Amino acid sequence: MRMRIATLLAVVVAAGQPAPVQPWPDQPTPDIDFRHLYTFGSKLGIHPPKLINSKGARAALGDGEHPFGLAFPVAVTTDLHHRVWIADNGTASVHVFDTGDGSYREIRKVGDVTLRQPSGIASDSQGRIYLTDAAWGCVFVFDEKGEYDHTLGRRERVMESPAAIAVAEDRKTVYVADPPRNAIVELNREGEVNSVIQLPPELQEPTALQVIHNQLYVLGGRQHRVGIFSPGGTARGELRWDGVGLPTAFAWDSAHSHFLVVNPRWMIVQVFEEKGLNLGAFGQQGDAVDQMQRVDALHVDARGQVYVVDSRHGKVLVFGEPGPH
Repeated sequence: MRMRIATLLAVVVAAGQPAPVQPWPDQPTPDIDFRHLYTFGSKLGIHPPKLINSKGARAALGDGEHPFGLAFPVAVTTDLHHRVWIADNGTASVHVFDTGDGSYREIRKVGDVTLRQPSGIASDSQGRIYLTDAAWGCVFVFDEKGEYDHTLGRRERVMESPAAIAVAEDRKTVYVADPPRNAIVELNREGEVNSVIQLPPELQEPTALQVIHNQLYVLGGRQHRVGIFSPGGTARGELRWDGVGLPTAFAWDSAHSHFLVVNPRWMIVQVFEEKGLNLGAFGQQGDAVDQMQRVDALHVDARGQVYVVDSRHGKVLVFGEPGPH
């Protein structure tokens, strides 16, 4: 399914004002000037208009609240063409937005398989997209053109219910979180298991993975702690950020060597240097198009734009520094 999203940016760019920062004790004035750029979502009627192809959408999805847009987005990534890929558990599909030419595509079927429970998504430096499906227990791989290419792990069912996913910097290894087993499965490009990293109790329910300087960072969703591992699974310690007691999501900005961390206490995204210096924050709690109630995942693209997933409110917010992108 393809359609135009020319109205998307026109509707929400007007909201691109500096995002107010919630104050917190003993915090210096933020130096990060990130602004809300636009939002993907359907509850606020932001993308694409429901009138377009609504008959076909209702036939596929029924007459619910989300005949066309996001229902329960769980992960987001971008490719080399700056297309935005959103894995949506609620619609059992992947939404692909091209903000360059205004096109939109919804992926419900890959090869001979209909998606059932998209749960994680990531891209590599060559533009390939890796999508996990918790129900199928495998990883679907799309080529740099955005077309389905092959599947990892389906035949052997090496993962019980894969979720978060990350790709090594050399693109030879794919790391997949398998929460029911409290493990990270390390796959090669053919889908064979190189190793299984068994996580300690404090990292139960892994919800986010990042590969940074050839080390694997894992966020445990139950205790909100981040552990560091070598490629072979040797524990390298724990990562903490001053003032963020219970991070709910984090991401790595490789262009600037910054960590972006969600602090749920004030519902803001804080920015830290690699060595831990707090550079500032952005975002605001609320129900408006440029606000969020709960952040479940983060992604930073090659241009430094930040994608914030608010699953329960059916939207993905995009923030960036002022100026052309």
